[in-house]
This record gives sequence, C-alpha cells and structure tokens, in this order.
Amino acid sequence: MASRSLLTPQFPAPNSQQRQGGASTGRNKVALRPGHSLMDWIRLGRSGKDLTGTGGKILNVTPEELAKHNKQEDAWIAVRGKVYNVTPYMDFHPGGVDELMRGVGKDGTQLFDEIHKWVNAESMLEKCFVGKLNTESPRKRAGSSASRKSLTIPNGPAALPNLNGLKPPSGPTPPRHDWFQNDDRVTIVVYTKSKEMKPEHVIVDLKGRELLLTAFINDHTFTLHTELQAEVDSDYEVKVQQDTGKVDIMAQKTVSGKHWSSLGSPLSRNNTFISTKDRTIAYRQCKLLSVSPVTHDTKLLCVALPEGSRMSVPLGYHIHIRHEIEGVEVVRSYTVVSPSFSENEQDERVKQGKVFYLMIKIYQQGALTPWIGKLSEGDTLEVSDYDGNFLVSRLTNCSHLVMLAAGTGFTPMVRLIQEALVNDRNANRCLKLMFFNKKTEDILWKDQLDVLSKENVRFTVEYVLSEPDENWSGLTGRISEALLKSFIPTESETEKLLVCACGPTPFTKEAIRLSTDLGVSEDQFHAFLG
Repeated sequence: MASRSLLTPQFPAPNSQQRQGGASTGRNKVALRPGHSLMDWIRLGRSGKDLTGTGGKILNVTPEELAKHNKQEDAWIAVRGKVYNVTPYMDFHPGGVDELMRGVGKDGTQLFDEIHKWVNAESMLEKCFVGKLNTESPRKRAGSSASRKSLTIPNGPAALPNLNGLKPPSGPTPPRHDWFQNDDRVTIVVYTKSKEMKPEHVIVDLKGRELLLTAFINDHTFTLHTELQAEVDSDYEVKVQQDTGKVDIMAQKTVSGKHWSSLGSPLSRNNTFISTKDRTIAYRQCKLLSVSPVTHDTKLLCVALPEGSRMSVPLGYHIHIRHEIEGVEVVRSYTVVSPSFSENEQDERVKQGKVFYLMIKIYQQGALTPWIGKLSEGDTLEVSDYDGNFLVSRLTNCSHLVMLAAGTGFTPMVRLIQEALVNDRNANRCLKLMFFNKKTEDILWKDQLDVLSKENVRFTVEYVLSEPDENWSGLTGRISEALLKSFIPTESETEKLLVCACGPTPFTKEAIRLSTDLGVSEDQFHAFLG
C-alpha cells in the first residue's frame, strides 16, 4: 500500500558520511566584496533584472552550444539537466570566481555534487535559468537513417555477448534482518556483520506505524522501511553490538498481549542497499528546546529531534539547516558540539540520539543566522541527516593532537577535546589548542578552556588575538610560521601526530601550507568544514 512520506527528500544527496578524508578543506569560501552577500544576490533576483541573458526566452541547449559559453563574461553551466547563465553570479559565489569557472561551458553536475551536494541549485539560480540541456546525439536530433540503422538489433543467439561462463560482477551483499516478539515487545534485528558498526551509524525514524531504519555500513547504506502491523511506543531502545555488528531495535507494543502475524507491510524504500554517496538527503522538523548565550554574538542551541526519531551525530560531523528566505532556499552547515566540557553538565539525551547541541554565531548581515538569532524555545527548524568525513580511528591512534581554530572553527574541536581529554582520562595523549580570534570577548568558552588547562597537564591552550586591547598580554597577530613552529611537535618528537584545523577558508589553507612546510604529512592533517 502507498504510504505518507516520513521524511522530506532533498535534492541533491549528501556526501557519504563514512568517506575517507585527508586534508580536504570542505567548503571553499572567499571574502566577498561589499554588496555581494547571499542576501544581495536574493535582492538582485527579485529586482526584475534579466539575469538569463536571453530576454527570458527558454532555450533548448545542446552540449555544443553550452560549450561556447565558457568565459567569465559569458558563462553557462548545466546542473541536473538544466542550464543556467552564471555570469551575473560570478562575484556572489562564496567559493570565488575560479571555483565557479571550473564548471562553466559543460555539464557541471558531478562537480556540483562533489562540492555543494546539500545546496538547492534550482532555488539559488532560478532567475538565471536558460533552458534544458539536450543531450541527444546529433544523429538522433537530425533523425538520420544512420541513427535509425544503429537501433536495429539482430535476432537470435548471435546477438548476445559470450560471457564464457563468467557471472557479471555484483556489489556487496545486503545485511540480513529478522524480527521477534513476545506479549509486550517487538525486537527488530539487522545483522550487518560489520565490526565497525557503532550506535551513531544507525538512524531510526518512527511516525505512527511507519518505521524507517537507516544503517551506514562502511560506504553503503541499508534501509529498512515498513508499515508496522500495529503501533509501538515511540520511546524505543537502539542497541549495537560492535563486535558482531548486530543492531537491535526494541519497542514496547502499544497493545500488550496482541500477537503479530508479521512485522508489517514493506514500503517503498524497504530492503535497499546502495552506495552512501547516492542516498537521498532527508530533513526533519526539529524543535528548539533552549537557547543560551556563549558570547555577545554566539549562542548555544539545544535541538530535539521529532518524537520517534533517533540520530546520534558522529564525532566531527555536521548537520545542515535549511530555511526559505525571501523565496530562496538557504542551507547552512553547523558542527554538532557538546553542551559543556564539564562532566556535570552533560545531557544523557545526546547519547540516546534524542537531542543535539549547536554553537552558532549570529551575523547581522548574514542570510540565515539573523533568522536563527530570533528563534526561541518551542520554535521549529528543518535539520538534515548528518554529514562529514572524520575518522575516529585517527584520534584513537594519535599521541599528540594539535588543534588550530579560528572563530567558530572552534566548534569541531569541542568534541575532540571532550573525547580525547575528558572522556578518555587514561590515554597518554597530549592536546594543544591554538585559538585565533579578533578580541577577547570573541573567545568561545574561554572560562571552560582555562579550567581544563589548569586541571589537565595534558592540555595546553594558546589564545591569539588580531585586534587586542591594551590589557591583552597574550599572543597577537594571525596564523604564521613563527607561531606554529614552536607549537607543532617535530617528527623527531612524535610519529603519532594529528593536526586538525578549522576556520574561514583562507585560514585553513594557510594552516595546511604552514603545517606542510613544518613537516606535517597529509595523513597527519585533517581540515574540518569551515
């Protein structure tokens, strides 16, 4: 039977949440000239000015025609079969002109998916729409006899390829699943056989009788989607046996003593097993539980997933928040943080996958954060599945962790510090944080960081200000070789080094360059999305 949609699919799909990550800088953002913010772009689109360059005429664009528009002053790009004139968008692109020019004059769908999978191109570039990309071959467009001849298929066995008895290659085997019941409870079991499985690799959504279980198994995603035979309590339990990869979903029956003849009826996405990079992103209507100040312009948000949903965000991963601003869908990424460094201020609901915390700086001239800054307890916001590429094994195997953060680039470092220093007390691991900000009042959680450094000999924090006041006695300036040279251990001091960096793209790129010059190898460096 047809079912209602539990989650809203979003074009395009997110990046694999378990892809291998090296020194990738995530989003490449450049400093835009005044008057070229996202809000300025939205206002330009609403001005009535023709941004198509075609007088509003919808064209049927061939690849040959598309290839002619490959210059900065005349730039077209195709995404998902639609052609856009991105010439007027050049100076508004957060990644800069050079990045956008990589895709002009051709089908840029693959490039777009690699960099902006969570962005809605149709919404952002709707006023630049030129027409649809016609990918039929010239022969087909001309309707030639040669084209018709090529469609003729010989009859008989001779038309079939000889495989010499070999079977065509097949992908990974989908995991097996089963279910059990007693008078009071139903247990659903997925046998992933993956020793890499952890509770955060399983997302569960239950709405009424509709159950959607998503399990990330290495680089593939398994989905169990069913209409349960009867309702169960939304406060179910999720268990993962990491040695065997067995996943258990245990739920109380709403009507105790009722025997189920089957688990239920399979729905559209049931028993699918696809490459994670090809899965469709989904958004949930979440509720804001609390908002508390961190600094004069940064807030800590506690966000609750819908009743019946469970999603524990892996270490170093982020979510996307989307909201429509003046008719344009705006999406921004935010790294999930801990509620505090203090053991007494942790939230048990985080481990249960019921809530998560975000630390967000409110930019008055921003596109999305002014709206976020006005949210209050009880308001709703659309939140995506998680995304990211940090491998926890890199943290587990390092003896020296060096963190370079600028501004809100501190957010991925929060859980790194929490895990490597607070949770793992017995580890013989040294942690060092160099935290760059403009002024003293901009430093996030300075009081907590100072307490950690005093109580833990394994943790060192250095603050660097670019606009210090007369009372500042600490380090000043911007990221430089002189600052990092004495901060990053040399190869002779440790072979198990991990350097993590996050901040605006120019900062992160400079961190990569300087670290490389100081002997840090690619497999010793990780750049978080900035």
